[in-house]
Amino acid sequence: MNIRTQNRTAGFSSLGFLGYIAIFGLLIVGGQGVYVALKNPEPLEITMADYIARKPNAEWMTLKEAQVSLVEAAYKAHLGRVSEVFIPVRPIGESMDAPVHILLSTENKSVAAALKGLSRSGAPMTKKVDAAAQQADKLFMRQDITGLTRYGIFYDLLMRFRIAMLNMNLAEDFVILNDGEAPNLLVSLSMLGGGLLIWLLMLYNAMSNALWRWRRRRAFYRQRAEE
Repeated sequence: MNIRTQNRTAGFSSLGFLGYIAIFGLLIVGGQGVYVALKNPEPLEITMADYIARKPNAEWMTLKEAQVSLVEAAYKAHLGRVSEVFIPVRPIGESMDAPVHILLSTENKSVAAALKGLSRSGAPMTKKVDAAAQQADKLFMRQDITGLTRYGIFYDLLMRFRIAMLNMNLAEDFVILNDGEAPNLLVSLSMLGGGLLIWLLMLYNAMSNALWRWRRRRAFYRQRAEE
């Protein structure tokens, strides 16, 4: 009996390192999302002043008696278009000298246009005054704000350092609140299940390949013994 060399297809495990990165990302993000969704079945209603005083352990919140300060805002632009605006949120009447504990992240087009209009009025003082007057209703808006704070290992590693580099008088424990966002248990469960499924497929394929190699070695040694 002759044993011919064959190359078995690696199958799903051929993804190698990329496969493990995908598994890690899906499990971490999905698991965190499921935890946050179960932990926050309803948004916590709290005044902005009370939030600063006791920093509740909640990710989904409705901030009451809040004032957004567009005049202190910063924005992220892509190809000349404002893609995301970061607006400090303060208790009503709080001085701008106080540190910022919450940044509101929004993609609202009217807010982006207002901020862009202010930033472009950089030359004569008269244009600055005119631009501020046109956006006076947005500079210090008073409103209740509902959103989901950013959380997790990827936010901690990537976003906090970049935002902290901005000259915005941020508190050390500041958080970013995504405007209008809520926990999504279904999406998080899908990501967690997808990560588990990929891991099981890769484990099955690895065990199948190991068994195949063991059988070939056993057949090889049997042939040598018969010879």
